[in-house]
Formats: sequence, C-alpha cells, structure tokens
Amino acid sequence: MFLSPIFSLRRLLYPNLLEANPITISPMAFELERGKLQAAWHGLRQRLRFYLAGISLAIALASIACASIFVVMAAETMSPSAIACNRLLIAGTIFGLWQQWATSQTAPAQRCELVGQQAFTRWQIGGLFLAAGTSFAASLNCAAWSLTQTTVANSTLLNNLMPLFTTLGAWLLLKQAFSRQFLLGLGVALAGVIAIGAQDLQIAADQLTGDAAALLAAIFLAVTLLSIEQLRIQYTTSAVMTGLSAIGAVLLLPLALLSPGGLLPGDMTSGLAVLALAGVSQVLGHGLLTYSLKSLSSGLVSVLMLTIPVMSASLAALLFDQHLGWINSLAFLVVLGGIYLAASSQPPTQDIHSPAAADCPQP
Repeated sequence: MFLSPIFSLRRLLYPNLLEANPITISPMAFELERGKLQAAWHGLRQRLRFYLAGISLAIALASIACASIFVVMAAETMSPSAIACNRLLIAGTIFGLWQQWATSQTAPAQRCELVGQQAFTRWQIGGLFLAAGTSFAASLNCAAWSLTQTTVANSTLLNNLMPLFTTLGAWLLLKQAFSRQFLLGLGVALAGVIAIGAQDLQIAADQLTGDAAALLAAIFLAVTLLSIEQLRIQYTTSAVMTGLSAIGAVLLLPLALLSPGGLLPGDMTSGLAVLALAGVSQVLGHGLLTYSLKSLSSGLVSVLMLTIPVMSASLAALLFDQHLGWINSLAFLVVLGGIYLAASSQPPTQDIHSPAAADCPQP
C-alpha cells in the first residue's frame, strides 16, 4: 500500500521497464540450435553404443573361452559333429524364441520399415545368411576334426591365424581401411600367439591334413564374421543368430546322425556340458559377439578374439593344474600388448554401419 505511489511513478517515467518483452527467435536460428542438439545427442548415443559394444564383447570372449572346457567334457560320449549340431540346435531354439518374443512386444506401427532403405536385395540377404551358417558349421567341424588328426598346439596355432583372413577379407571385399598402428598391433599379437604354441609346434607329413583342416577352420570363421558384420546392418542379433544356427544345425545333422555315438549325449555329464556349451558359449558368447559387430568392425573383433587362447590357457591352468612357463606368460603379455595397440587405433565413436537400419525387431 505504501509503495504503490513509487511503482506508479516508475511506470510514468519508464513505461517499458516492467513490460514483458518477448524474445523472438528466427526460424533459421531455431533450426540451427535444433541441429546442434541432434548432433550432440547422436554423438552421445554413438559413444555409449561403442562402450556398450566393448563391454558386451569382453563378456562374449570370456564365454567363448569356456567352450574348449565344455567340448572336452562332452567328447567323452559324443562325436565332434554331434556336439556341434546339439550346440546349434539348442542355441537356435533359444534365439528363435527370443526373436518371436521381441517381435510380439513391438507394435506393428513401431516396427522398422526397411522398404526402400534395405542395404541388400533378398538374394544377397539369403546369400549372406547361407554363407554365415555354412561357414560357421564348417569352422566348428573342421576345428574339431583337426584335433583328431594333428596336435593340439598345431590346431590352436593355425586356428588363431583367423584375424589375418578377416582383415584381408575386410580390405578386399568391404573396402575397409586399417591404420599402420592397427596392422602393427595385429602383427605383435599374432607373434605372441605363435610364441605360445612354438614350444610344442610339430611339423610332420602325417599331420598335414589336420593342419589344413585347422587352417580351413580359421578361414571359415573369418567368413562368418564378415557375413555377420554385413547382416547386422539390417537385422537384429536374435534374427541373425536364429538364421545362422538353423542353417548350421541342418548341415551338421546328417553327420551327427551317422557318427558312432549318435546325436544324443551318452550320459548326464555330456548332456550338461552340451547345455552349457549352447547356453554359455553360443547364446551368451556368440550372441554378444554378434551384437558388438553393430558398432565394431570385424577386423577389430577378430584381433580381440586373440585373447580367447590366453583366457582358455589360464582357465585350464586353474581347473586342471597345468603349469604355465615363463615363456608362455611373456607371450601372453605380448598378445595383450598387440591387442592394445590395435584396439587403441580405433576411434571411440566409430560408426561403421549405415544408420538407416536401427537395431529393432525384424519379423
């Protein structure tokens, strides 16, 4: 009441002082600011996706490293073909149910419409699925058969040459470029892997077929990674793994039925080992590895897979009380150093795939 004359005087002297002056923004400035916000949000999503892919890949590699332990346990009563077939049958069923559930949870109006945005034709997609499933089944079978024809050291060493074929295929077929630091890290890591198996490496004429099978297993696995990398542009993890597992299981089924032990496990231990192999190594391990290929290149993933023999040897030493010599321990450090060089050469917000196809459920 006592201050009202003062406010009245201010209104007379400064009529616009207490008036609300609306701030006007031109449409061009508004679009510019919105573009900046969208770019910042896209960059944050890419960075988070990259780190999430890295965490998923670390879990995947640890899960895949357990596969050799489960295979040894299941091989007591089952043939290699039967083990691989059961592994893919169980995993394919789980991935298929996951895909059906994910599709049912998404409304039809919210599903990805890829018409006009597809990176590949139907024939190309079918060829990629066939290549992924066939090469993965062949890799499993060749790796298992090589162990019966050559030494474990030879088989492991030749299997771990897979990053060479993956990098070469990505360069020739996908036109991916690799920095000198990446190639240097790849060479250092491979040198460490060779040093691990050099102590027990044997070259004999009667082992050449097993060595060739192990080398073929590495080539087939490289083809699998390159095919999955392309499929992940357009399809979800569950869709890719369902198709891959189904094709691989169908191809391995005749071999499993004709094997001496048959298709089913011979005892409870083998049965539990196969279930663990399918659930841990295939569903969790290869499922997360497939998920990571949405953000990470197949070349980088293949180099990081060189940690699998390191983890497998450490796990075997822990479970079976196998002593690791100082040469192997030093070679492990060389492998990890090479992997660090290769991984640190990749940009933290790498976007190697087309953003047109999001990671959404596919019918």
